[in-house]
Amino acid sequence: MFMYTINRILYLIPVLFILTVLVFSFVHFLPGDVIDVLAGQEGVVDPAVRQALEREYGLDKPLYTQYFIWLNRVLHGNFGTSLVTRRPIALEFFKRIPATLYLAIVGTVISLLIAIPLGTMAAVKRNTAVDYVAQLLSLVGISIPEFWFALLCVLFFSLHLGWLPSSEYYSPFDHLGLSIQHMILPAAALGIRQAAITTRLTRSTMLDEVQKEYVDTARSLGLPEWKVIYQYTLRNAMIPTLTISGLQLAQLLGGTVVIETIFAWPGVGRTLFEAIISRDFPVIQAGVLILGLAVVVINLLVDLMYRVLNPRVRLA
Repeated sequence: MFMYTINRILYLIPVLFILTVLVFSFVHFLPGDVIDVLAGQEGVVDPAVRQALEREYGLDKPLYTQYFIWLNRVLHGNFGTSLVTRRPIALEFFKRIPATLYLAIVGTVISLLIAIPLGTMAAVKRNTAVDYVAQLLSLVGISIPEFWFALLCVLFFSLHLGWLPSSEYYSPFDHLGLSIQHMILPAAALGIRQAAITTRLTRSTMLDEVQKEYVDTARSLGLPEWKVIYQYTLRNAMIPTLTISGLQLAQLLGGTVVIETIFAWPGVGRTLFEAIISRDFPVIQAGVLILGLAVVVINLLVDLMYRVLNPRVRLA
């Protein structure tokens, strides 16, 4: 397990290098000009002012030199300064990462708590009422747009019933009770829709597993049905479910901008969206890099979980 982990980490080095190159390069293909944002105007910047700003921010150097200067700063935790707020970007993002991470993890946990039991029961009781209800619910969940479902949650549970707050964020380390109250609606809006996808996948993989020979062997040995299903079959069926859940978690880390906007959640997605609107290029660059790094790390953790679920997994 130790060597497997080391090898997987070593495989990430070229991936991370390519990621930094792509993140640095894509900003130069975006419409607009950094100098226009710095000068607060567009198309009418005095040439002398432009030259001075390029010299100050190192934009007069060759592109490869700018890349290595930027990479050296990033490796030291310096993502630069926001063009809009004039504050350090690292401070802006790392202040908001816990909120997004909290929301994404709780949403994924809700998804798994719904999808795994429902998908397993649907597979075990195939072509019964339980199976039909599970498939219907998952189909409805996939079909409902995320923003529309979030708005329905706000209208019904917050405005109509008054059970739950519809906005604000509280850290669980500051006030656990308020944190849970404000987390329920946005996390449920994320998790329930994700559960629809995971339920169908769990049902499909469970149907494949229950038809394999080792399941018949376990039953012939007189093992209880619950043990055959939950200790052996479900464990093998969890590998594809774990893969899609890891990808969903990575997607949620950067794709919760709609939910964060609806529920006034101060997360990374909302910060990145505001940076795109204001053309704050260094913040966009840092945000995409941080989210890309999160995807890489989550994929690494998913690979390691494969080994936990199935020790026979080897590097390709």
